[in-house]
Amino acid sequence: MPLVRPEDAMKIRLVEPESPSVHLMSPWRYPRLGLPMIAAALAAEGHDVLVYAPLLAPVDWADVRRADLVGLSTTTSTTPAGYRMADDLRSRRIPVVIGGAHVTFMADEALAHADYVARGEGGEQLMLELVAALEGRRDLSSIRGLSYALAGRHVHNDEREPCADLDDLPVPDLALIVGHERMHSTPIMTSWGCPFACSFCSVTAMFGRKYRFRSAENVVAEIAQKHPRHIFFYDDNFAADPRRLKELLRLMIDRGLATPWQAQVRVDVVRDPELLDLMVRSGCQAVAIGLESVDQATLDSYHKSQTVADIVRAVDSLHECGIKVHGMFVLGADTDDRQTASDTVTFALEHHLDSIMLNILTPAPGTQWFDEMEAEGRVFDRRWELYDGQHVVMTPLRMAPAELQAEVLDAYARFYSLRRWLGHLVGRRWVRVRDHAWCWWFVHRWPRDPRNRRYLADLARAESRALSRENQAAA
Repeated sequence: MPLVRPEDAMKIRLVEPESPSVHLMSPWRYPRLGLPMIAAALAAEGHDVLVYAPLLAPVDWADVRRADLVGLSTTTSTTPAGYRMADDLRSRRIPVVIGGAHVTFMADEALAHADYVARGEGGEQLMLELVAALEGRRDLSSIRGLSYALAGRHVHNDEREPCADLDDLPVPDLALIVGHERMHSTPIMTSWGCPFACSFCSVTAMFGRKYRFRSAENVVAEIAQKHPRHIFFYDDNFAADPRRLKELLRLMIDRGLATPWQAQVRVDVVRDPELLDLMVRSGCQAVAIGLESVDQATLDSYHKSQTVADIVRAVDSLHECGIKVHGMFVLGADTDDRQTASDTVTFALEHHLDSIMLNILTPAPGTQWFDEMEAEGRVFDRRWELYDGQHVVMTPLRMAPAELQAEVLDAYARFYSLRRWLGHLVGRRWVRVRDHAWCWWFVHRWPRDPRNRRYLADLARAESRALSRENQAAA
């Protein structure tokens, strides 16, 4: 039963801005789960709540502009779009709260656009408390994790305590997302955090270096409730605790809930034959693995805690089980040079990776890498919309920024070539044909996107100026 009377209910709209440019995962339409989780908590209190995710359906701005409160959730690359939305809404005297990893670490910046900033995790409880404050039932200063402006200064309340039991979190209500019926897969989160310390990753900065898990029973109850045709487990490392994962997969099998699924894992998932067997029997079709690099020196510099031999063993073992492998790499480390992207694709082809993603090393605010690159003066572009892993925004050590960008685009074109696509077609590998066709289109569309064309022109002009300065110095 709603805990507020209908006349007390607020009209609240939540918006996840769309990525500023086309990217490799665009067709899969995966919204993040923070807003559907917040929406579930607010709806349980009787509020009128909808979530807009433009990757699924256009935002009905007439509806949003009639809201009593609007919440925005952004990544670094979608923050500028979020700021523009916030500016428009505040000009109409609509209160705006913004959350996400970027604004958690850049709260003062965000307060130039939004009335409130939700820092860290626990957004679902914070939003309930903020609504209570807006209704006059509590004071803003009592809301942990909240930042706001008061008398011309920015106030940053104490941090929220991490959620001790993830079973206490509301189940994300996907039905509250406008256009949810267009989702190809049901996203489910079963854990937060990561004990590893990859220098470029913002997960530990946001959620801490400790895994927290939902119980297997709790996850299975969500699966039984939603009856998904396909599941994408959103965990940063789904197999972080093999014992716990085996319990979950056994429950799925025993209760007749085995469902085609995909997840992100590390290479160490193959060390347990029993786990691999359960993955297959419960419906695992593919895994995405943060392989990062095929150079051991680079892996060590990332503090990845894995070897190239581990990568080879994992790919071979997963393929033997009939599980596809999506390899995710990060290019642009201080140990990388112009040959690295080509070597990476050669490795991917030799070991028959089913698909790849070549992310450009990007210093996200809140990470150790961002602090180091800022201190060394190597961050040359602070346009946050470019911080999506597809654009070079810092100067690599062993090549020019334009060289790194060009090598990544060439490597993509080589892996997702028309010749390989035709090979899949002849082999009647239908799912791979569809996916490969999209990736081929992405590779050839990316440089033609007007925003990317402007960016590439800026990069070329910057390189030309740098070469001119070098020539003058040499003269």
